[in-house]
Amino acid sequence: MINRKKIKALIDLIDKEPALKPQLQASLARIIREEPIQFKNVIEENFGTNVPEYIKDMVVNIKRDELVPAFEHYFNLKNPSLLNGFVLIAKLVNPYLSQKQLLAKFEVLQKKLACNIDRSFDIYHKTQLLSDLFFVEWDYRLESLNAGAKTVSLPDIISSHRASSFAMAVLYCCCAECFDIKADMFDAGGKVMIRLRDKYSYEPVYVDVFAAGRFVGEDECNIYAAAHGFAWSGVMIVPLSSKQIIKRFLGNLIYIYSKNGVGGTIDTVRKCFACALKFV
Repeated sequence: MINRKKIKALIDLIDKEPALKPQLQASLARIIREEPIQFKNVIEENFGTNVPEYIKDMVVNIKRDELVPAFEHYFNLKNPSLLNGFVLIAKLVNPYLSQKQLLAKFEVLQKKLACNIDRSFDIYHKTQLLSDLFFVEWDYRLESLNAGAKTVSLPDIISSHRASSFAMAVLYCCCAECFDIKADMFDAGGKVMIRLRDKYSYEPVYVDVFAAGRFVGEDECNIYAAAHGFAWSGVMIVPLSSKQIIKRFLGNLIYIYSKNGVGGTIDTVRKCFACALKFV
C-alpha cells in the first residue's frame, strides 16, 4: 500500500514542476487505479471540496477508460440493444452515473407515455400521439452538436428537452419500441429519418424529426430523394443497425470534445470508436 504522504508529495510536485507534469500525472493516474481508497482519503484530508481541476479531470477520464471494455463487448454482440448503447454513450458523458440512475429518467418518460398511448392503437394513432407529446406538449427541441455533449446524453436530453437531431431520432425509436412499434432509422441522402411499423398496418409510417416529428408520406420521400439526386424506394431502405448508430454517436462525441479541447476525454472516446471499427 502506498503511503499517503507519498501521494500528497506527488501532487505537490505536479504543481511545482510543470515541465514534468505529463510524467507525474501518469504516475498519479496509476496510483488512482491501484490505490483508489488511499487516493480518496488523501484528497479528502488535504483538499476537502476544493479539489484541483486537473485531478477531477484525471479521475473522470480514468472512469471513462473503464468503459472501453464495455464498448468492446457491446460491438462484439450480434444484435445489441439500442437503448443499452444509448446508456453507454450517456456514461461516457457522465461516468459517475450508474446504470440504474441512467435508466431511471427513461423509465419515468416511458410511464408518462404509457398514460397516453394504448398498445391497441394503430400505428397512425400511436405515431401522432408520440409527435404531439414530444414536440408540442413537452416542447422537445433540436440543438446543434455545438451546444455540447448533453445533446447526445439520454438523461440530460430528458431533463432539458433538448437534443441533437440524431439523438432525438434515437430517443423516439427507443420510446416507440416500448409500445409494440417496430422502429428503424435510416439515412435518406444525408438526412436521418424514422420508419415505424406495427402488426396491424401494412403500410409503414415515415417520421421526420427535423420537422417536429411530422408524418412524411411516400410522395414527400420521393420529392426529397429527387432533390438530393437519388431514387426513393421504400422496399430498398437499409436501416441503420444499433452498432452503426452508437458508432455515429461516438463520432459526434469526438467532434464535440475536439471542439471544446478536452484532450483526455477525446482519447478515451477514440478508443471506444476503435472498438466500433473492428465490428461495424
